[in-house]
Amino acid sequence: MKVAVIGGGITGLTAARHLIEKSRSEDVPCDIVLYEKDSRLGGKIRTYREQGLVVEGGPDSMLARKPAGVQLLRDLGMETDIVYMNPEASQTFIVRNGKLHPMPQGTFVGIPAEVEKFLTSSLLSGTGKLRALADVWLPASPIQQDVSLGAFLRSRLGDEWVDYLGEPLLAGIYAGRIDQLSLFATWRQLYDLAVQSRSLIIGAMASRKRQQTNRSGLSGRSAFVTVRTGLESVIERLRDDVAQAVSIRLGTQVVAMRRTENGYEVRSTGDNGSSASETFDGVVLTTPVAAAKPLLRQLDIVSDEFDVPYASTATIILAYRKQDVAVDLSHASGFLVPRSEGMAMTASTWMSSKWPHTTPSNMVVLRCYVGRAGQEEYLQLDDEAMVKQVSREVESIVGIQAEPVWHKVTRWSHAMPNYLVGHGDHLQRLHAAIQSQAPALAVAGAGYEGLGLPDCIVQGQRAADEVFTALFRR
Repeated sequence: MKVAVIGGGITGLTAARHLIEKSRSEDVPCDIVLYEKDSRLGGKIRTYREQGLVVEGGPDSMLARKPAGVQLLRDLGMETDIVYMNPEASQTFIVRNGKLHPMPQGTFVGIPAEVEKFLTSSLLSGTGKLRALADVWLPASPIQQDVSLGAFLRSRLGDEWVDYLGEPLLAGIYAGRIDQLSLFATWRQLYDLAVQSRSLIIGAMASRKRQQTNRSGLSGRSAFVTVRTGLESVIERLRDDVAQAVSIRLGTQVVAMRRTENGYEVRSTGDNGSSASETFDGVVLTTPVAAAKPLLRQLDIVSDEFDVPYASTATIILAYRKQDVAVDLSHASGFLVPRSEGMAMTASTWMSSKWPHTTPSNMVVLRCYVGRAGQEEYLQLDDEAMVKQVSREVESIVGIQAEPVWHKVTRWSHAMPNYLVGHGDHLQRLHAAIQSQAPALAVAGAGYEGLGLPDCIVQGQRAADEVFTALFRR
């Protein structure tokens, strides 16, 4: 059998690796070609190893509680490279009126789970706290179909909680608008929590107790992990792992695809202007949705209802000499900036505190984020102007008055998928259409069912399983 994997991010590489494993376990030869339009593999995973630093331009970690990520590291022989987030850097702040306020204590994803601690928070007004706590007395939410995450949370906890806790915490992951994101596709567990317990707060109390019980057996380890040499080393290991069995074609974009009697004809163009056409028995499509839709339309599969807008962002890394930083950042992981603050930054991670292995002991490093849906105007700045703007905001918020001695700007155009209301239903119809009209084809990636690295790994493996099974049984 012959399979095309379109897209060379972690989803596509994981799919290719899983196809190799399946073909070996079933003793079925499988010829795999991986197409990547960029000149490098890894997609949004990009590690900078400069100035003695090991810092990320894209995602900086993965959730340990989602086992696919850690399991992949073990399978690649990288278990000894795993690093857990520094447990001492546990404090997170939220900006309000230009000032840092500690994240309310005793919460479960921001939802009050220990009322006494929540009431002591300086982030919300007294009225805002009381409105949030009213969730305990509200009747169950009568939701029968998908609604926006913001609408659901506003009905339970109030506007102030949503604007200063809910959106930066829960929508910030997607760089999206909380009042447009799908409840079911982003935080379905919160809806389930409210249904099971009637109240989000009552459910949060129970969840926090379970969380604390589970943590007692983890020796204080963090929920987040990375690898010592940077996440791009995972891509490098994946590339080396599949290199003997996969033909990797960098700088090659798939521009057309059609069904044939023998499978799928895939037409590609190279950076050098060359073009080629090749026939495959199956296809794993892992590109962003905007790139996948034209190919799916050529197979009469996708309709305009399946729409996943992508927000643009930028990551700005600022490195300071430690002797020039008069504030102590060692016990905090960073801060979030609510949309209403109107700043260029949406968040900042204090890398030298959160991940000490990434930074020489004589440096302090902050990773700052710019851009989200509806607030992308600062992305129009050139790199130097963006660094100056972010540095000014860091000085104002954190109190670092020194100039950074090194910086790096990484721009991600249309990079963060936003799952809008109805996403789950549209995705279900897309999968049904693929199954009926395009056997041995599967889609996977951040634009479909989760944008975290473990989510993408699982999707790549599942897509490989679907294609292999369809061909194996044929």
